[in-house]
Amino acid sequence: MRFLKSGNFTLDKSGNIVEIFATGAWDLATTEAMMEEVHFLTQDLAHQPWGVLIDCRRWVLTTPECQNAMAKGIRYQIDRGLSRTAYVMDSGMVKRAQIERTHPDFRQHQQDQRYQREYFYSYFKALKWLETQGFTP
Repeated sequence: MRFLKSGNFTLDKSGNIVEIFATGAWDLATTEAMMEEVHFLTQDLAHQPWGVLIDCRRWVLTTPECQNAMAKGIRYQIDRGLSRTAYVMDSGMVKRAQIERTHPDFRQHQQDQRYQREYFYSYFKALKWLETQGFTP
């Protein structure tokens, strides 16, 4: 499989769920562009609970500064109503470890009770979990 030099993403919002499809290897510019688009897409949901379903199966990895930028962006979105994130991924542990480092509370001893994330191998199981949490497309 061949990947672009820089990663890419597509976004869609349906109901109170934002779907993100991530591909390739992300750099800081891609990360910041995605965070900016999520902010724009969710302006009408601000301060109401909403969820994200992110399909990472075709995503490769990011640079270390991307992890910090993502954690900061996720923290900002939590303050604006982001409550749940469902990650769809393959079984690679490196990818999961890198995604876990984007949790805004990764280096803290106390978790923000407003936010929860889960990991899935199936897109439909992730969507079903979001539905049980009150988020539907």
